[in-house]
Amino acid sequence: MMRKVTVFGVGALIYTPDGRYLMQLRDDEPDVSMRGYWGLFGGSLEEGEDPRTALARELREELCMEIEAPATAFTELIYSLRFASSGIHRKAYFEIPIEERRIDSLRLGEGQRMGLHTLNQLVALPNVIPWDLFGVIMHARRKGIREVIVHRPGSS
Repeated sequence: MMRKVTVFGVGALIYTPDGRYLMQLRDDEPDVSMRGYWGLFGGSLEEGEDPRTALARELREELCMEIEAPATAFTELIYSLRFASSGIHRKAYFEIPIEERRIDSLRLGEGQRMGLHTLNQLVALPNVIPWDLFGVIMHARRKGIREVIVHRPGSS
């Protein structure tokens, strides 16, 4: 039985042509969820907000970044954090390609710092937000997944 989603968030898979992902090292303050962890830029939807609008707002707040074209929806994840007393979460991931030279024009508005990481670097780190790492893994391996996925009649 599916329970009600308690948190709906968005994450930006901002990636360079060579396959590195722009990540945020979250602030290390007691009131920050997943403090001191690397995660994707993004956040929770505000009341009445749709995911694309939330993504654009979060990127303005966190990176002083304006999205030049509508972000492409990539995947969604629903996961339970009941074991951590945090309920059911839903996260929509959007892919945003970026040229490395453009990163210099971004200004960090939240977090300790930002950095480009390969998938292998992220997997090796002990402090990466697990659901964001899952989104990066799916994105980094998307071509291989497309090649081996079996489509069943009646499924989409």
